[in-house]
Amino acid sequence: MKKTAFLGAFCALFASTGLAQATTNGALVKVKTQSEVGVLLDEVPAAMRSRVAADILAKPPSFWIERAKRQLDMAQYRLVYRHFFYPPEDGKRQLPLPPDSVWDVTLTGAAQRKTVDGHDVVTIPYKMKTFIVTDKTSVALSDPALATMRSFTEESFILPLDPDLLFQRTGYACADEVDFPPNSVDSENIALFFDDSCVPEDLDSLLCRRAETVSLVTESCVDALTAHVGTAPTTIRFKRVPFREHKAALYRIGDVTTVGTPDLTVRQEDLSTNRITYRYIDENSCAVAEGCVGGTGWRKLLQFDAGVHNQGTAPLHIGDVDYYLAGETSLNELHHVFEYSACHEHLHFEHYGTFLFGGDPNLGSKRAFCLLSTERYSNNEQTPLVTDYASCEFQGIEAGWGDIYKAGLECQWLDITDVDVSGGSVTDTLSFHANDDGFLCEGTRVLDGNGEPLWEPTSFTTAEGEPVDRMQCTESPCWSTNNEGALAVTIPPSGGLVTGPCEDVDASPHKNCGFTVGSSATCTPGSTVTLSCTAPDPTKVQVVRVCEVSDALGPIACTHADALANAPVGGATTVSFTCPMVRDAGTPYGAYALYGGAVWDADGVSGVSCNVL
Repeated sequence: MKKTAFLGAFCALFASTGLAQATTNGALVKVKTQSEVGVLLDEVPAAMRSRVAADILAKPPSFWIERAKRQLDMAQYRLVYRHFFYPPEDGKRQLPLPPDSVWDVTLTGAAQRKTVDGHDVVTIPYKMKTFIVTDKTSVALSDPALATMRSFTEESFILPLDPDLLFQRTGYACADEVDFPPNSVDSENIALFFDDSCVPEDLDSLLCRRAETVSLVTESCVDALTAHVGTAPTTIRFKRVPFREHKAALYRIGDVTTVGTPDLTVRQEDLSTNRITYRYIDENSCAVAEGCVGGTGWRKLLQFDAGVHNQGTAPLHIGDVDYYLAGETSLNELHHVFEYSACHEHLHFEHYGTFLFGGDPNLGSKRAFCLLSTERYSNNEQTPLVTDYASCEFQGIEAGWGDIYKAGLECQWLDITDVDVSGGSVTDTLSFHANDDGFLCEGTRVLDGNGEPLWEPTSFTTAEGEPVDRMQCTESPCWSTNNEGALAVTIPPSGGLVTGPCEDVDASPHKNCGFTVGSSATCTPGSTVTLSCTAPDPTKVQVVRVCEVSDALGPIACTHADALANAPVGGATTVSFTCPMVRDAGTPYGAYALYGGAVWDADGVSGVSCNVL
């Protein structure tokens, strides 16, 4: 106990020493934009639309400010990967916005109901101002225009007027999945992949998405937004301004825990983004090949965000990785730190970290498909604007930057199918321990006379039995003290994301929240089932969602994308669908389950009566 207390005090002192390091190398970039953000009303039945619009018009400023931040966050993909959107001779590299906690968003008018691109919306104008705090050198590397004081550069975007439910409304049209595994995009994480430059002509070259989704896209992103959401043209201006300490102090964020070395930190707050979903896993799934699930058939999955942040002042270096090549072609592959996945057709880093629920090692662990600098979490002089760790072929995490694996990515989950909830809800600890095998050097790498890393043997072997080596590293004294995050999570007996509360205003039958399970019934597989459904109060329109049934898990709380049918119900409404086979039954039979929700969450869920015609 005394040793642990001493180590904690020493590490705190070590961190505070790093924080006290002054810099004369600071630079400021003023960022400003103005736009408008809204709530789409098209999907609200006409009879109740005016009432819903009035409720939205009465929302407080905080509602609109948070919505504006979600909208502007969709610009980050192109800003973080900006170097891929310009020819090399332009010299344009990363130019990410700072974290939204230092955005000054101001509403510049009153909310109003109007028509945009033919859509019925409630919108409000706003402006945003912030400052990038960084070092002098990387400002000019980010954009040649910023090398000169008071010069500026601009980036223009077509953002969705309503930032929510984008996947339900536009599918994969705006999703850029380059370098991500199949099945990465879903309804909850699409903002991570938003790229308004996507056009159908890019499909074969995979500039905007992987081949698995090619057949699902027929519109450009801008056409899809115009047709289904409404557009918000937005130009963000970045202007180099003289460095002033009093100004930098207002926008500087990000702890510095080590000086001269990297220090990987698990972001505890990311684990709070978690949800329970259901997926049918067949025997040919990569999730089976990669050991991400405990079996085939219907699986109950706990998906969650997991992020790491390099709070040191030096990059956490991995180096060259021939990401798409099988065979030993780089040092990381020669020493088997990365292993080729024949199913995913790229390399995996097998020693990224461990995820547990309730401490059960059988629920899964984490292999990284690519460890990059994807998020500039710090906004300070020690955190450059640009980084060389910008593709899967050259991996690492820049000082002050981090990497996040978003809930929804393939295998970014724990398979909780076998967690015993027969006695009711189970609350236990979701934990993430990064770099628990010590393969990422949080200290100083040991190099030979030619500057090449020295390697040491480990007790690990590959799936083929080959020995795995590790880069030699002189670890910083406190390298492992911040490598773990934990959060209490409750697993209900049934349901999950779809039956959970709605956190945002989703005035639509397409939302994936706020539903309750109703009745289940058997049917003849392949036959057409037609229901006549009626809501108790036709002025408070409800939604009927038809989902599959599992022999083992019961009704499957399905998302809009996986629903057999999804229809608003006010007066008498006919709902038709094809009877599905219960896919995990020993003796196959047909069955379906009905879920009900409210189009407008404030109306509450009222029982919808459905009868088979």
